[in-house]
This record gives sequence, C-alpha cells and structure tokens, in this order.
Amino acid sequence: MSSHTQLSSPSSTSPTKLCSRTYKKASQLFLTRRLPEALSTLQPILQSQQPSDDHQTNGDNSAAVAPIATASNTWRIKVWNFYITLLSSIVELGAEEGKSQFGQKEWKEFATQVREGGIWENVVQIGYQGREGSVDAEVVYVLATLLLNHSASQALNQQRLETYLSSYGQPNLDLADRLQNASTDFEQHRISATSGTDTPKDLAARVRIIELFTLHVLPRNEEWDYAQEFINLSEVLDEERKELFLQTLEGLKEEKERGELRAAELQRAKDAELDRQRDDERRKAEDEAAAAARQQQPNGHKRNTSEVDYGIEKGSPRSGSKGKPPKPADKSPNGKATSRTSLSSSSSKNSKKPVKSEPRKNQVLAAATALRNLFRRLIQNVSGNPLSLARTLLFVLGILMAFSRQDIRDRVRRVTDSGWQKLKGTVGMGVKVSYI
Repeated sequence: MSSHTQLSSPSSTSPTKLCSRTYKKASQLFLTRRLPEALSTLQPILQSQQPSDDHQTNGDNSAAVAPIATASNTWRIKVWNFYITLLSSIVELGAEEGKSQFGQKEWKEFATQVREGGIWENVVQIGYQGREGSVDAEVVYVLATLLLNHSASQALNQQRLETYLSSYGQPNLDLADRLQNASTDFEQHRISATSGTDTPKDLAARVRIIELFTLHVLPRNEEWDYAQEFINLSEVLDEERKELFLQTLEGLKEEKERGELRAAELQRAKDAELDRQRDDERRKAEDEAAAAARQQQPNGHKRNTSEVDYGIEKGSPRSGSKGKPPKPADKSPNGKATSRTSLSSSSSKNSKKPVKSEPRKNQVLAAATALRNLFRRLIQNVSGNPLSLARTLLFVLGILMAFSRQDIRDRVRRVTDSGWQKLKGTVGMGVKVSYI
C-alpha cells in the first residue's frame, strides 16, 4: 500500500509526464485567456521541490531541483517557451487590466522581471542549475526576443547573448559536479553533457540566435562595426550566410541613416513652420499696435482757416472740362449788357495796367541798386587788394570762355527758360488769386 501510494503521488510521477500534463492543462487555460489560472497551474513544475524522505534514507542527499530541470529536452523547451510567452502576454495587458487580474503589486513584479531581464536569470538558475551554456537554443532565442520587444535598453540582452555564445557547448570541468551528475538519471546527465550543435536542428537554432544578435540587438545598441566583425569571424556561419547577413546589416544601416535624415528634415520643416507662425504673430501684433495708434490720433485732416483755396476745388474756374470761366458780361435777351457788368469789366481792365507797371518799375530800381552796390564794392576791393582784380578778371575770362561753347549756352538757355516759365506761372497764379 505504501509503495502504491508513492507511485500514485505527484512526487513519484516522472518529471517528463508531470511537465507534459501541466503544459496541456495550462495551454488550454491560456487559449481561453484565463491567464492567472494558467500561471498558477504552471508554477508548481517551475519551483524547486525538496526530495522525499525515502530518497534521504537511501543516502541520496541531492539538492532540491524543479521538475522542469529533470524533464526531457522536448518538454523542457515547450514549458519554458510557454512560460515566457505567458509572461509577455501578462505584461501586454497593461497596468489597469493587469491590476484587475493579478493585483497591482504582482503585475509590477512581472513587468519588472520581463523589462529588466530578471526572467533570463530565473530560467538559467531553475531550469539549468546555473549553467549558462546548457540552456537550450530555442529557449535562448525566445528570451532574447522577449527582451528585444519589452526592454528599453538592449545592453543586458547583448551581455546575456555574449555570455551564452561564448560558453555554448563548453564541457563541465567541475569534478565534484560531474560525480554528482553521474548519480542522477539519464535526462539530467544529458542536460550537462549536451554540445548544442550535435544535430541540424541545434545548428539551425544557433544560426537564428546569431542572426538575432547581429541584425537586431547590436544595431539597437549602435554596434555596427562589432556586428560586422562578429559575422566575419563566426565559425557557425558559412560563406553564403555571411554574405547575406552582411548585406542585410548594410541595408539596415542605410535605412537607419535615411530615417535619421528624414527625421532631421521633418524637424527643420517643423522649426521653419514655427518660425513662420511666430513671424506672422509678430506682424499681426505690430499691425494691431499700429491700428490702435492710428485710432488714438485725431481722425482725418482738418483744414485750417488760414489755408486758401487756390482754385483746385470743384468750384474753381479750371477744375475740369465741365466748369467754364465766368464771362465778364452776360447779355440780356435784347442783346445788351447790363450796366453792372460793364462797370465791373471796365474797372478790371483799368486795374490791370498799374499791376503790370508797378512790378517793372520796382525791378528796374532793384537792378540799378544792385549794380551800383556791385561797382562800389568792386572798387573798394581793387583799391585794397590788387590781386583781387586779377582774380576777378580771370573769373570773367573763365565765364566768357565757358559761354563761348555752344552746349553750355544751350544749357544756360534751357535753365533760364525753365526758371522764367516758373516765374511767369507764379506771377500768373498770384494774379488769379488776387482776382478771385
């Protein structure tokens, strides 16, 4: 009865059967999106269990290990990949949904474990007894993909992959550990002695890890030269794959540079648009300030009482073709002019004569006075300074020589004529103003 009870108990069940049964049940719960139940179903085979009293009495003092660590290679890979996928789905729930299903504290612990890479260390310690190089290549690939999708920095991912690739397939040189492993079952011994590239499947998995490392993780860390050197020196890749990886790496680098150029152009366009908007706002503010200043000033231009209408308005005689100058006398229906118009016309004719004679007389007197003063000053200068006479004569000779040229005479004539016309226009305007 005691032996039958031990065989039927979970501790007596083989790790492979326990992992397969747990995996099937948890996967069904995962497909129905019952993530908490799937996680709780999967956790017992991922936790270390103390050996039974029967093993201790028989002298087996082996350390406590999780069932997943001693399961077969196939089910070990399936369980670990499923567990990593389950944690990724839990993190993707988000803070609100994760809090409602797992609780705020538990969900934060899962998110921290995934984003900071603690999941990798847990897999190595629980499933492979701390031997980094003994981790299955499929599990390493899934772990690296998890960090690539959820971790902000790929420094830890690069460090873990470098450690794994450098220790991959190395033999265990610890004699005490080898003697301890010799007493375990065949599956556990196979874990410690696996070489990793014994089969084409293992080789393909290792190539996938190198592809992920050189074409995804290192470019995220800006390690372009390191990735190129790693591909060239790799002993796992053949020449065809090396050429393909190098071309892909070069294409990724060019695409990143083009993306940076496009981002820089978009940023410059955005900055130019912001500058244009600021200029528009500044001009608009200046226009508003000018409009406010104009509103504060007096509206329009008011004519002063001292300003005189010089006949430019619409009522003036020369304002347009419609206005006609007033006739000096209007004839009556009988063809005779009135006495008032005749008197006004006669008085206007008489008044024109003194207006013309007075300016001429004044001009003659002013010219005579100017000549007299000029000769008087000239005589005084000559008597006081004889050289001034020579300068005067030279000046006169220069003027005569200048006027001896035809082009200078024509130019002086044009200037004189234009000045005379302006003078006549001014005098005529004064006459019109006095007449009005």
